[in-house]
Amino acid sequence: MAVRYRRRSERGIVAALGRLLHELRYPTTRRGRIIVATLAALVFGLLSLLVIGGFLLARTLTPPHAGETLDPTRFIVSTQAVTFLSDDGTTHNAWFFPGIRNGPVIVLLHGYRSSRAEVLTLASALQEHRYNVLAFNLAGHGESPRSRTTLGYQETQELLAALQMLRQRTDLDTERIGLWGQSLGAYAALNAAAHFPGVKALVVDSVYSHPTDLLRLELARAGTSWVPLLNEVARLEYRIVTFLHRRASVPLNLDALGGMPKLFVSAADQSELAAMTRQLFEQSPGPKEHVVLPQTSLTILSEQSRMAYVNQVVTFFLTHMAPVAR
Repeated sequence: MAVRYRRRSERGIVAALGRLLHELRYPTTRRGRIIVATLAALVFGLLSLLVIGGFLLARTLTPPHAGETLDPTRFIVSTQAVTFLSDDGTTHNAWFFPGIRNGPVIVLLHGYRSSRAEVLTLASALQEHRYNVLAFNLAGHGESPRSRTTLGYQETQELLAALQMLRQRTDLDTERIGLWGQSLGAYAALNAAAHFPGVKALVVDSVYSHPTDLLRLELARAGTSWVPLLNEVARLEYRIVTFLHRRASVPLNLDALGGMPKLFVSAADQSELAAMTRQLFEQSPGPKEHVVLPQTSLTILSEQSRMAYVNQVVTFFLTHMAPVAR
């Protein structure tokens, strides 16, 4: 009797579901039509959020950039074109500015929506002070072989691969490496510095603590905060798109930077990034410095402000990692 009753109950449930589906497909009552219309609106709204969120995410991960019009290897005799391989075998091109032989090397990492061409002024100034300098394009920027950025995950791995390439050279002091980075490059520099023992000095300009911080800022810049759930959907899609990169990424470990001289630079015209930079400065162990400037983007600074910024960075490295051959 129990088995027969269970089967009869199951048949009743199946029949009820069948009637429900039929009513949803061919509503015969006013209530049914309201329910169907509501469900259709919810589905349409969800699909719209997914599409719009995906569009905004794609625009953020593939920032527009012009081709590099300057190639210092063509007009600066001492500049060299070098390559390095990332973990997946992708070949990356870089510019190497040789300084004193067997001396320290400084890696320059451009910011979001920028490229290595925009740090040439800083590279030249460091080279004039006898530093060896390396600059390359981060994923999704300039002439990078990768078509999109991950806002910090893949970029950290690219930097670590570049540092491994430098370690194999015999004409550099790879026990004294300096890193300078801005926004996206600053995150990669701050992250990688804790995982590469040769890094001895660090300058981070407008840095954030997690890639989703930059995504949130870019979504806010697009003016999407008034659309309910849109930012949450875009962030969920970002987590899906970067899942493999997140699994392979190294964690941000500020405690490992103890004893390393660090200069945190904030731009007053970027209040949210400035607040994040200040917070990371306060959380980091010493020795450390923090300066606030009106602007720090090298592309928009006046000539006088640009040279003042460059001199401040050069002075920091001269103080903490003098270019003496070993």
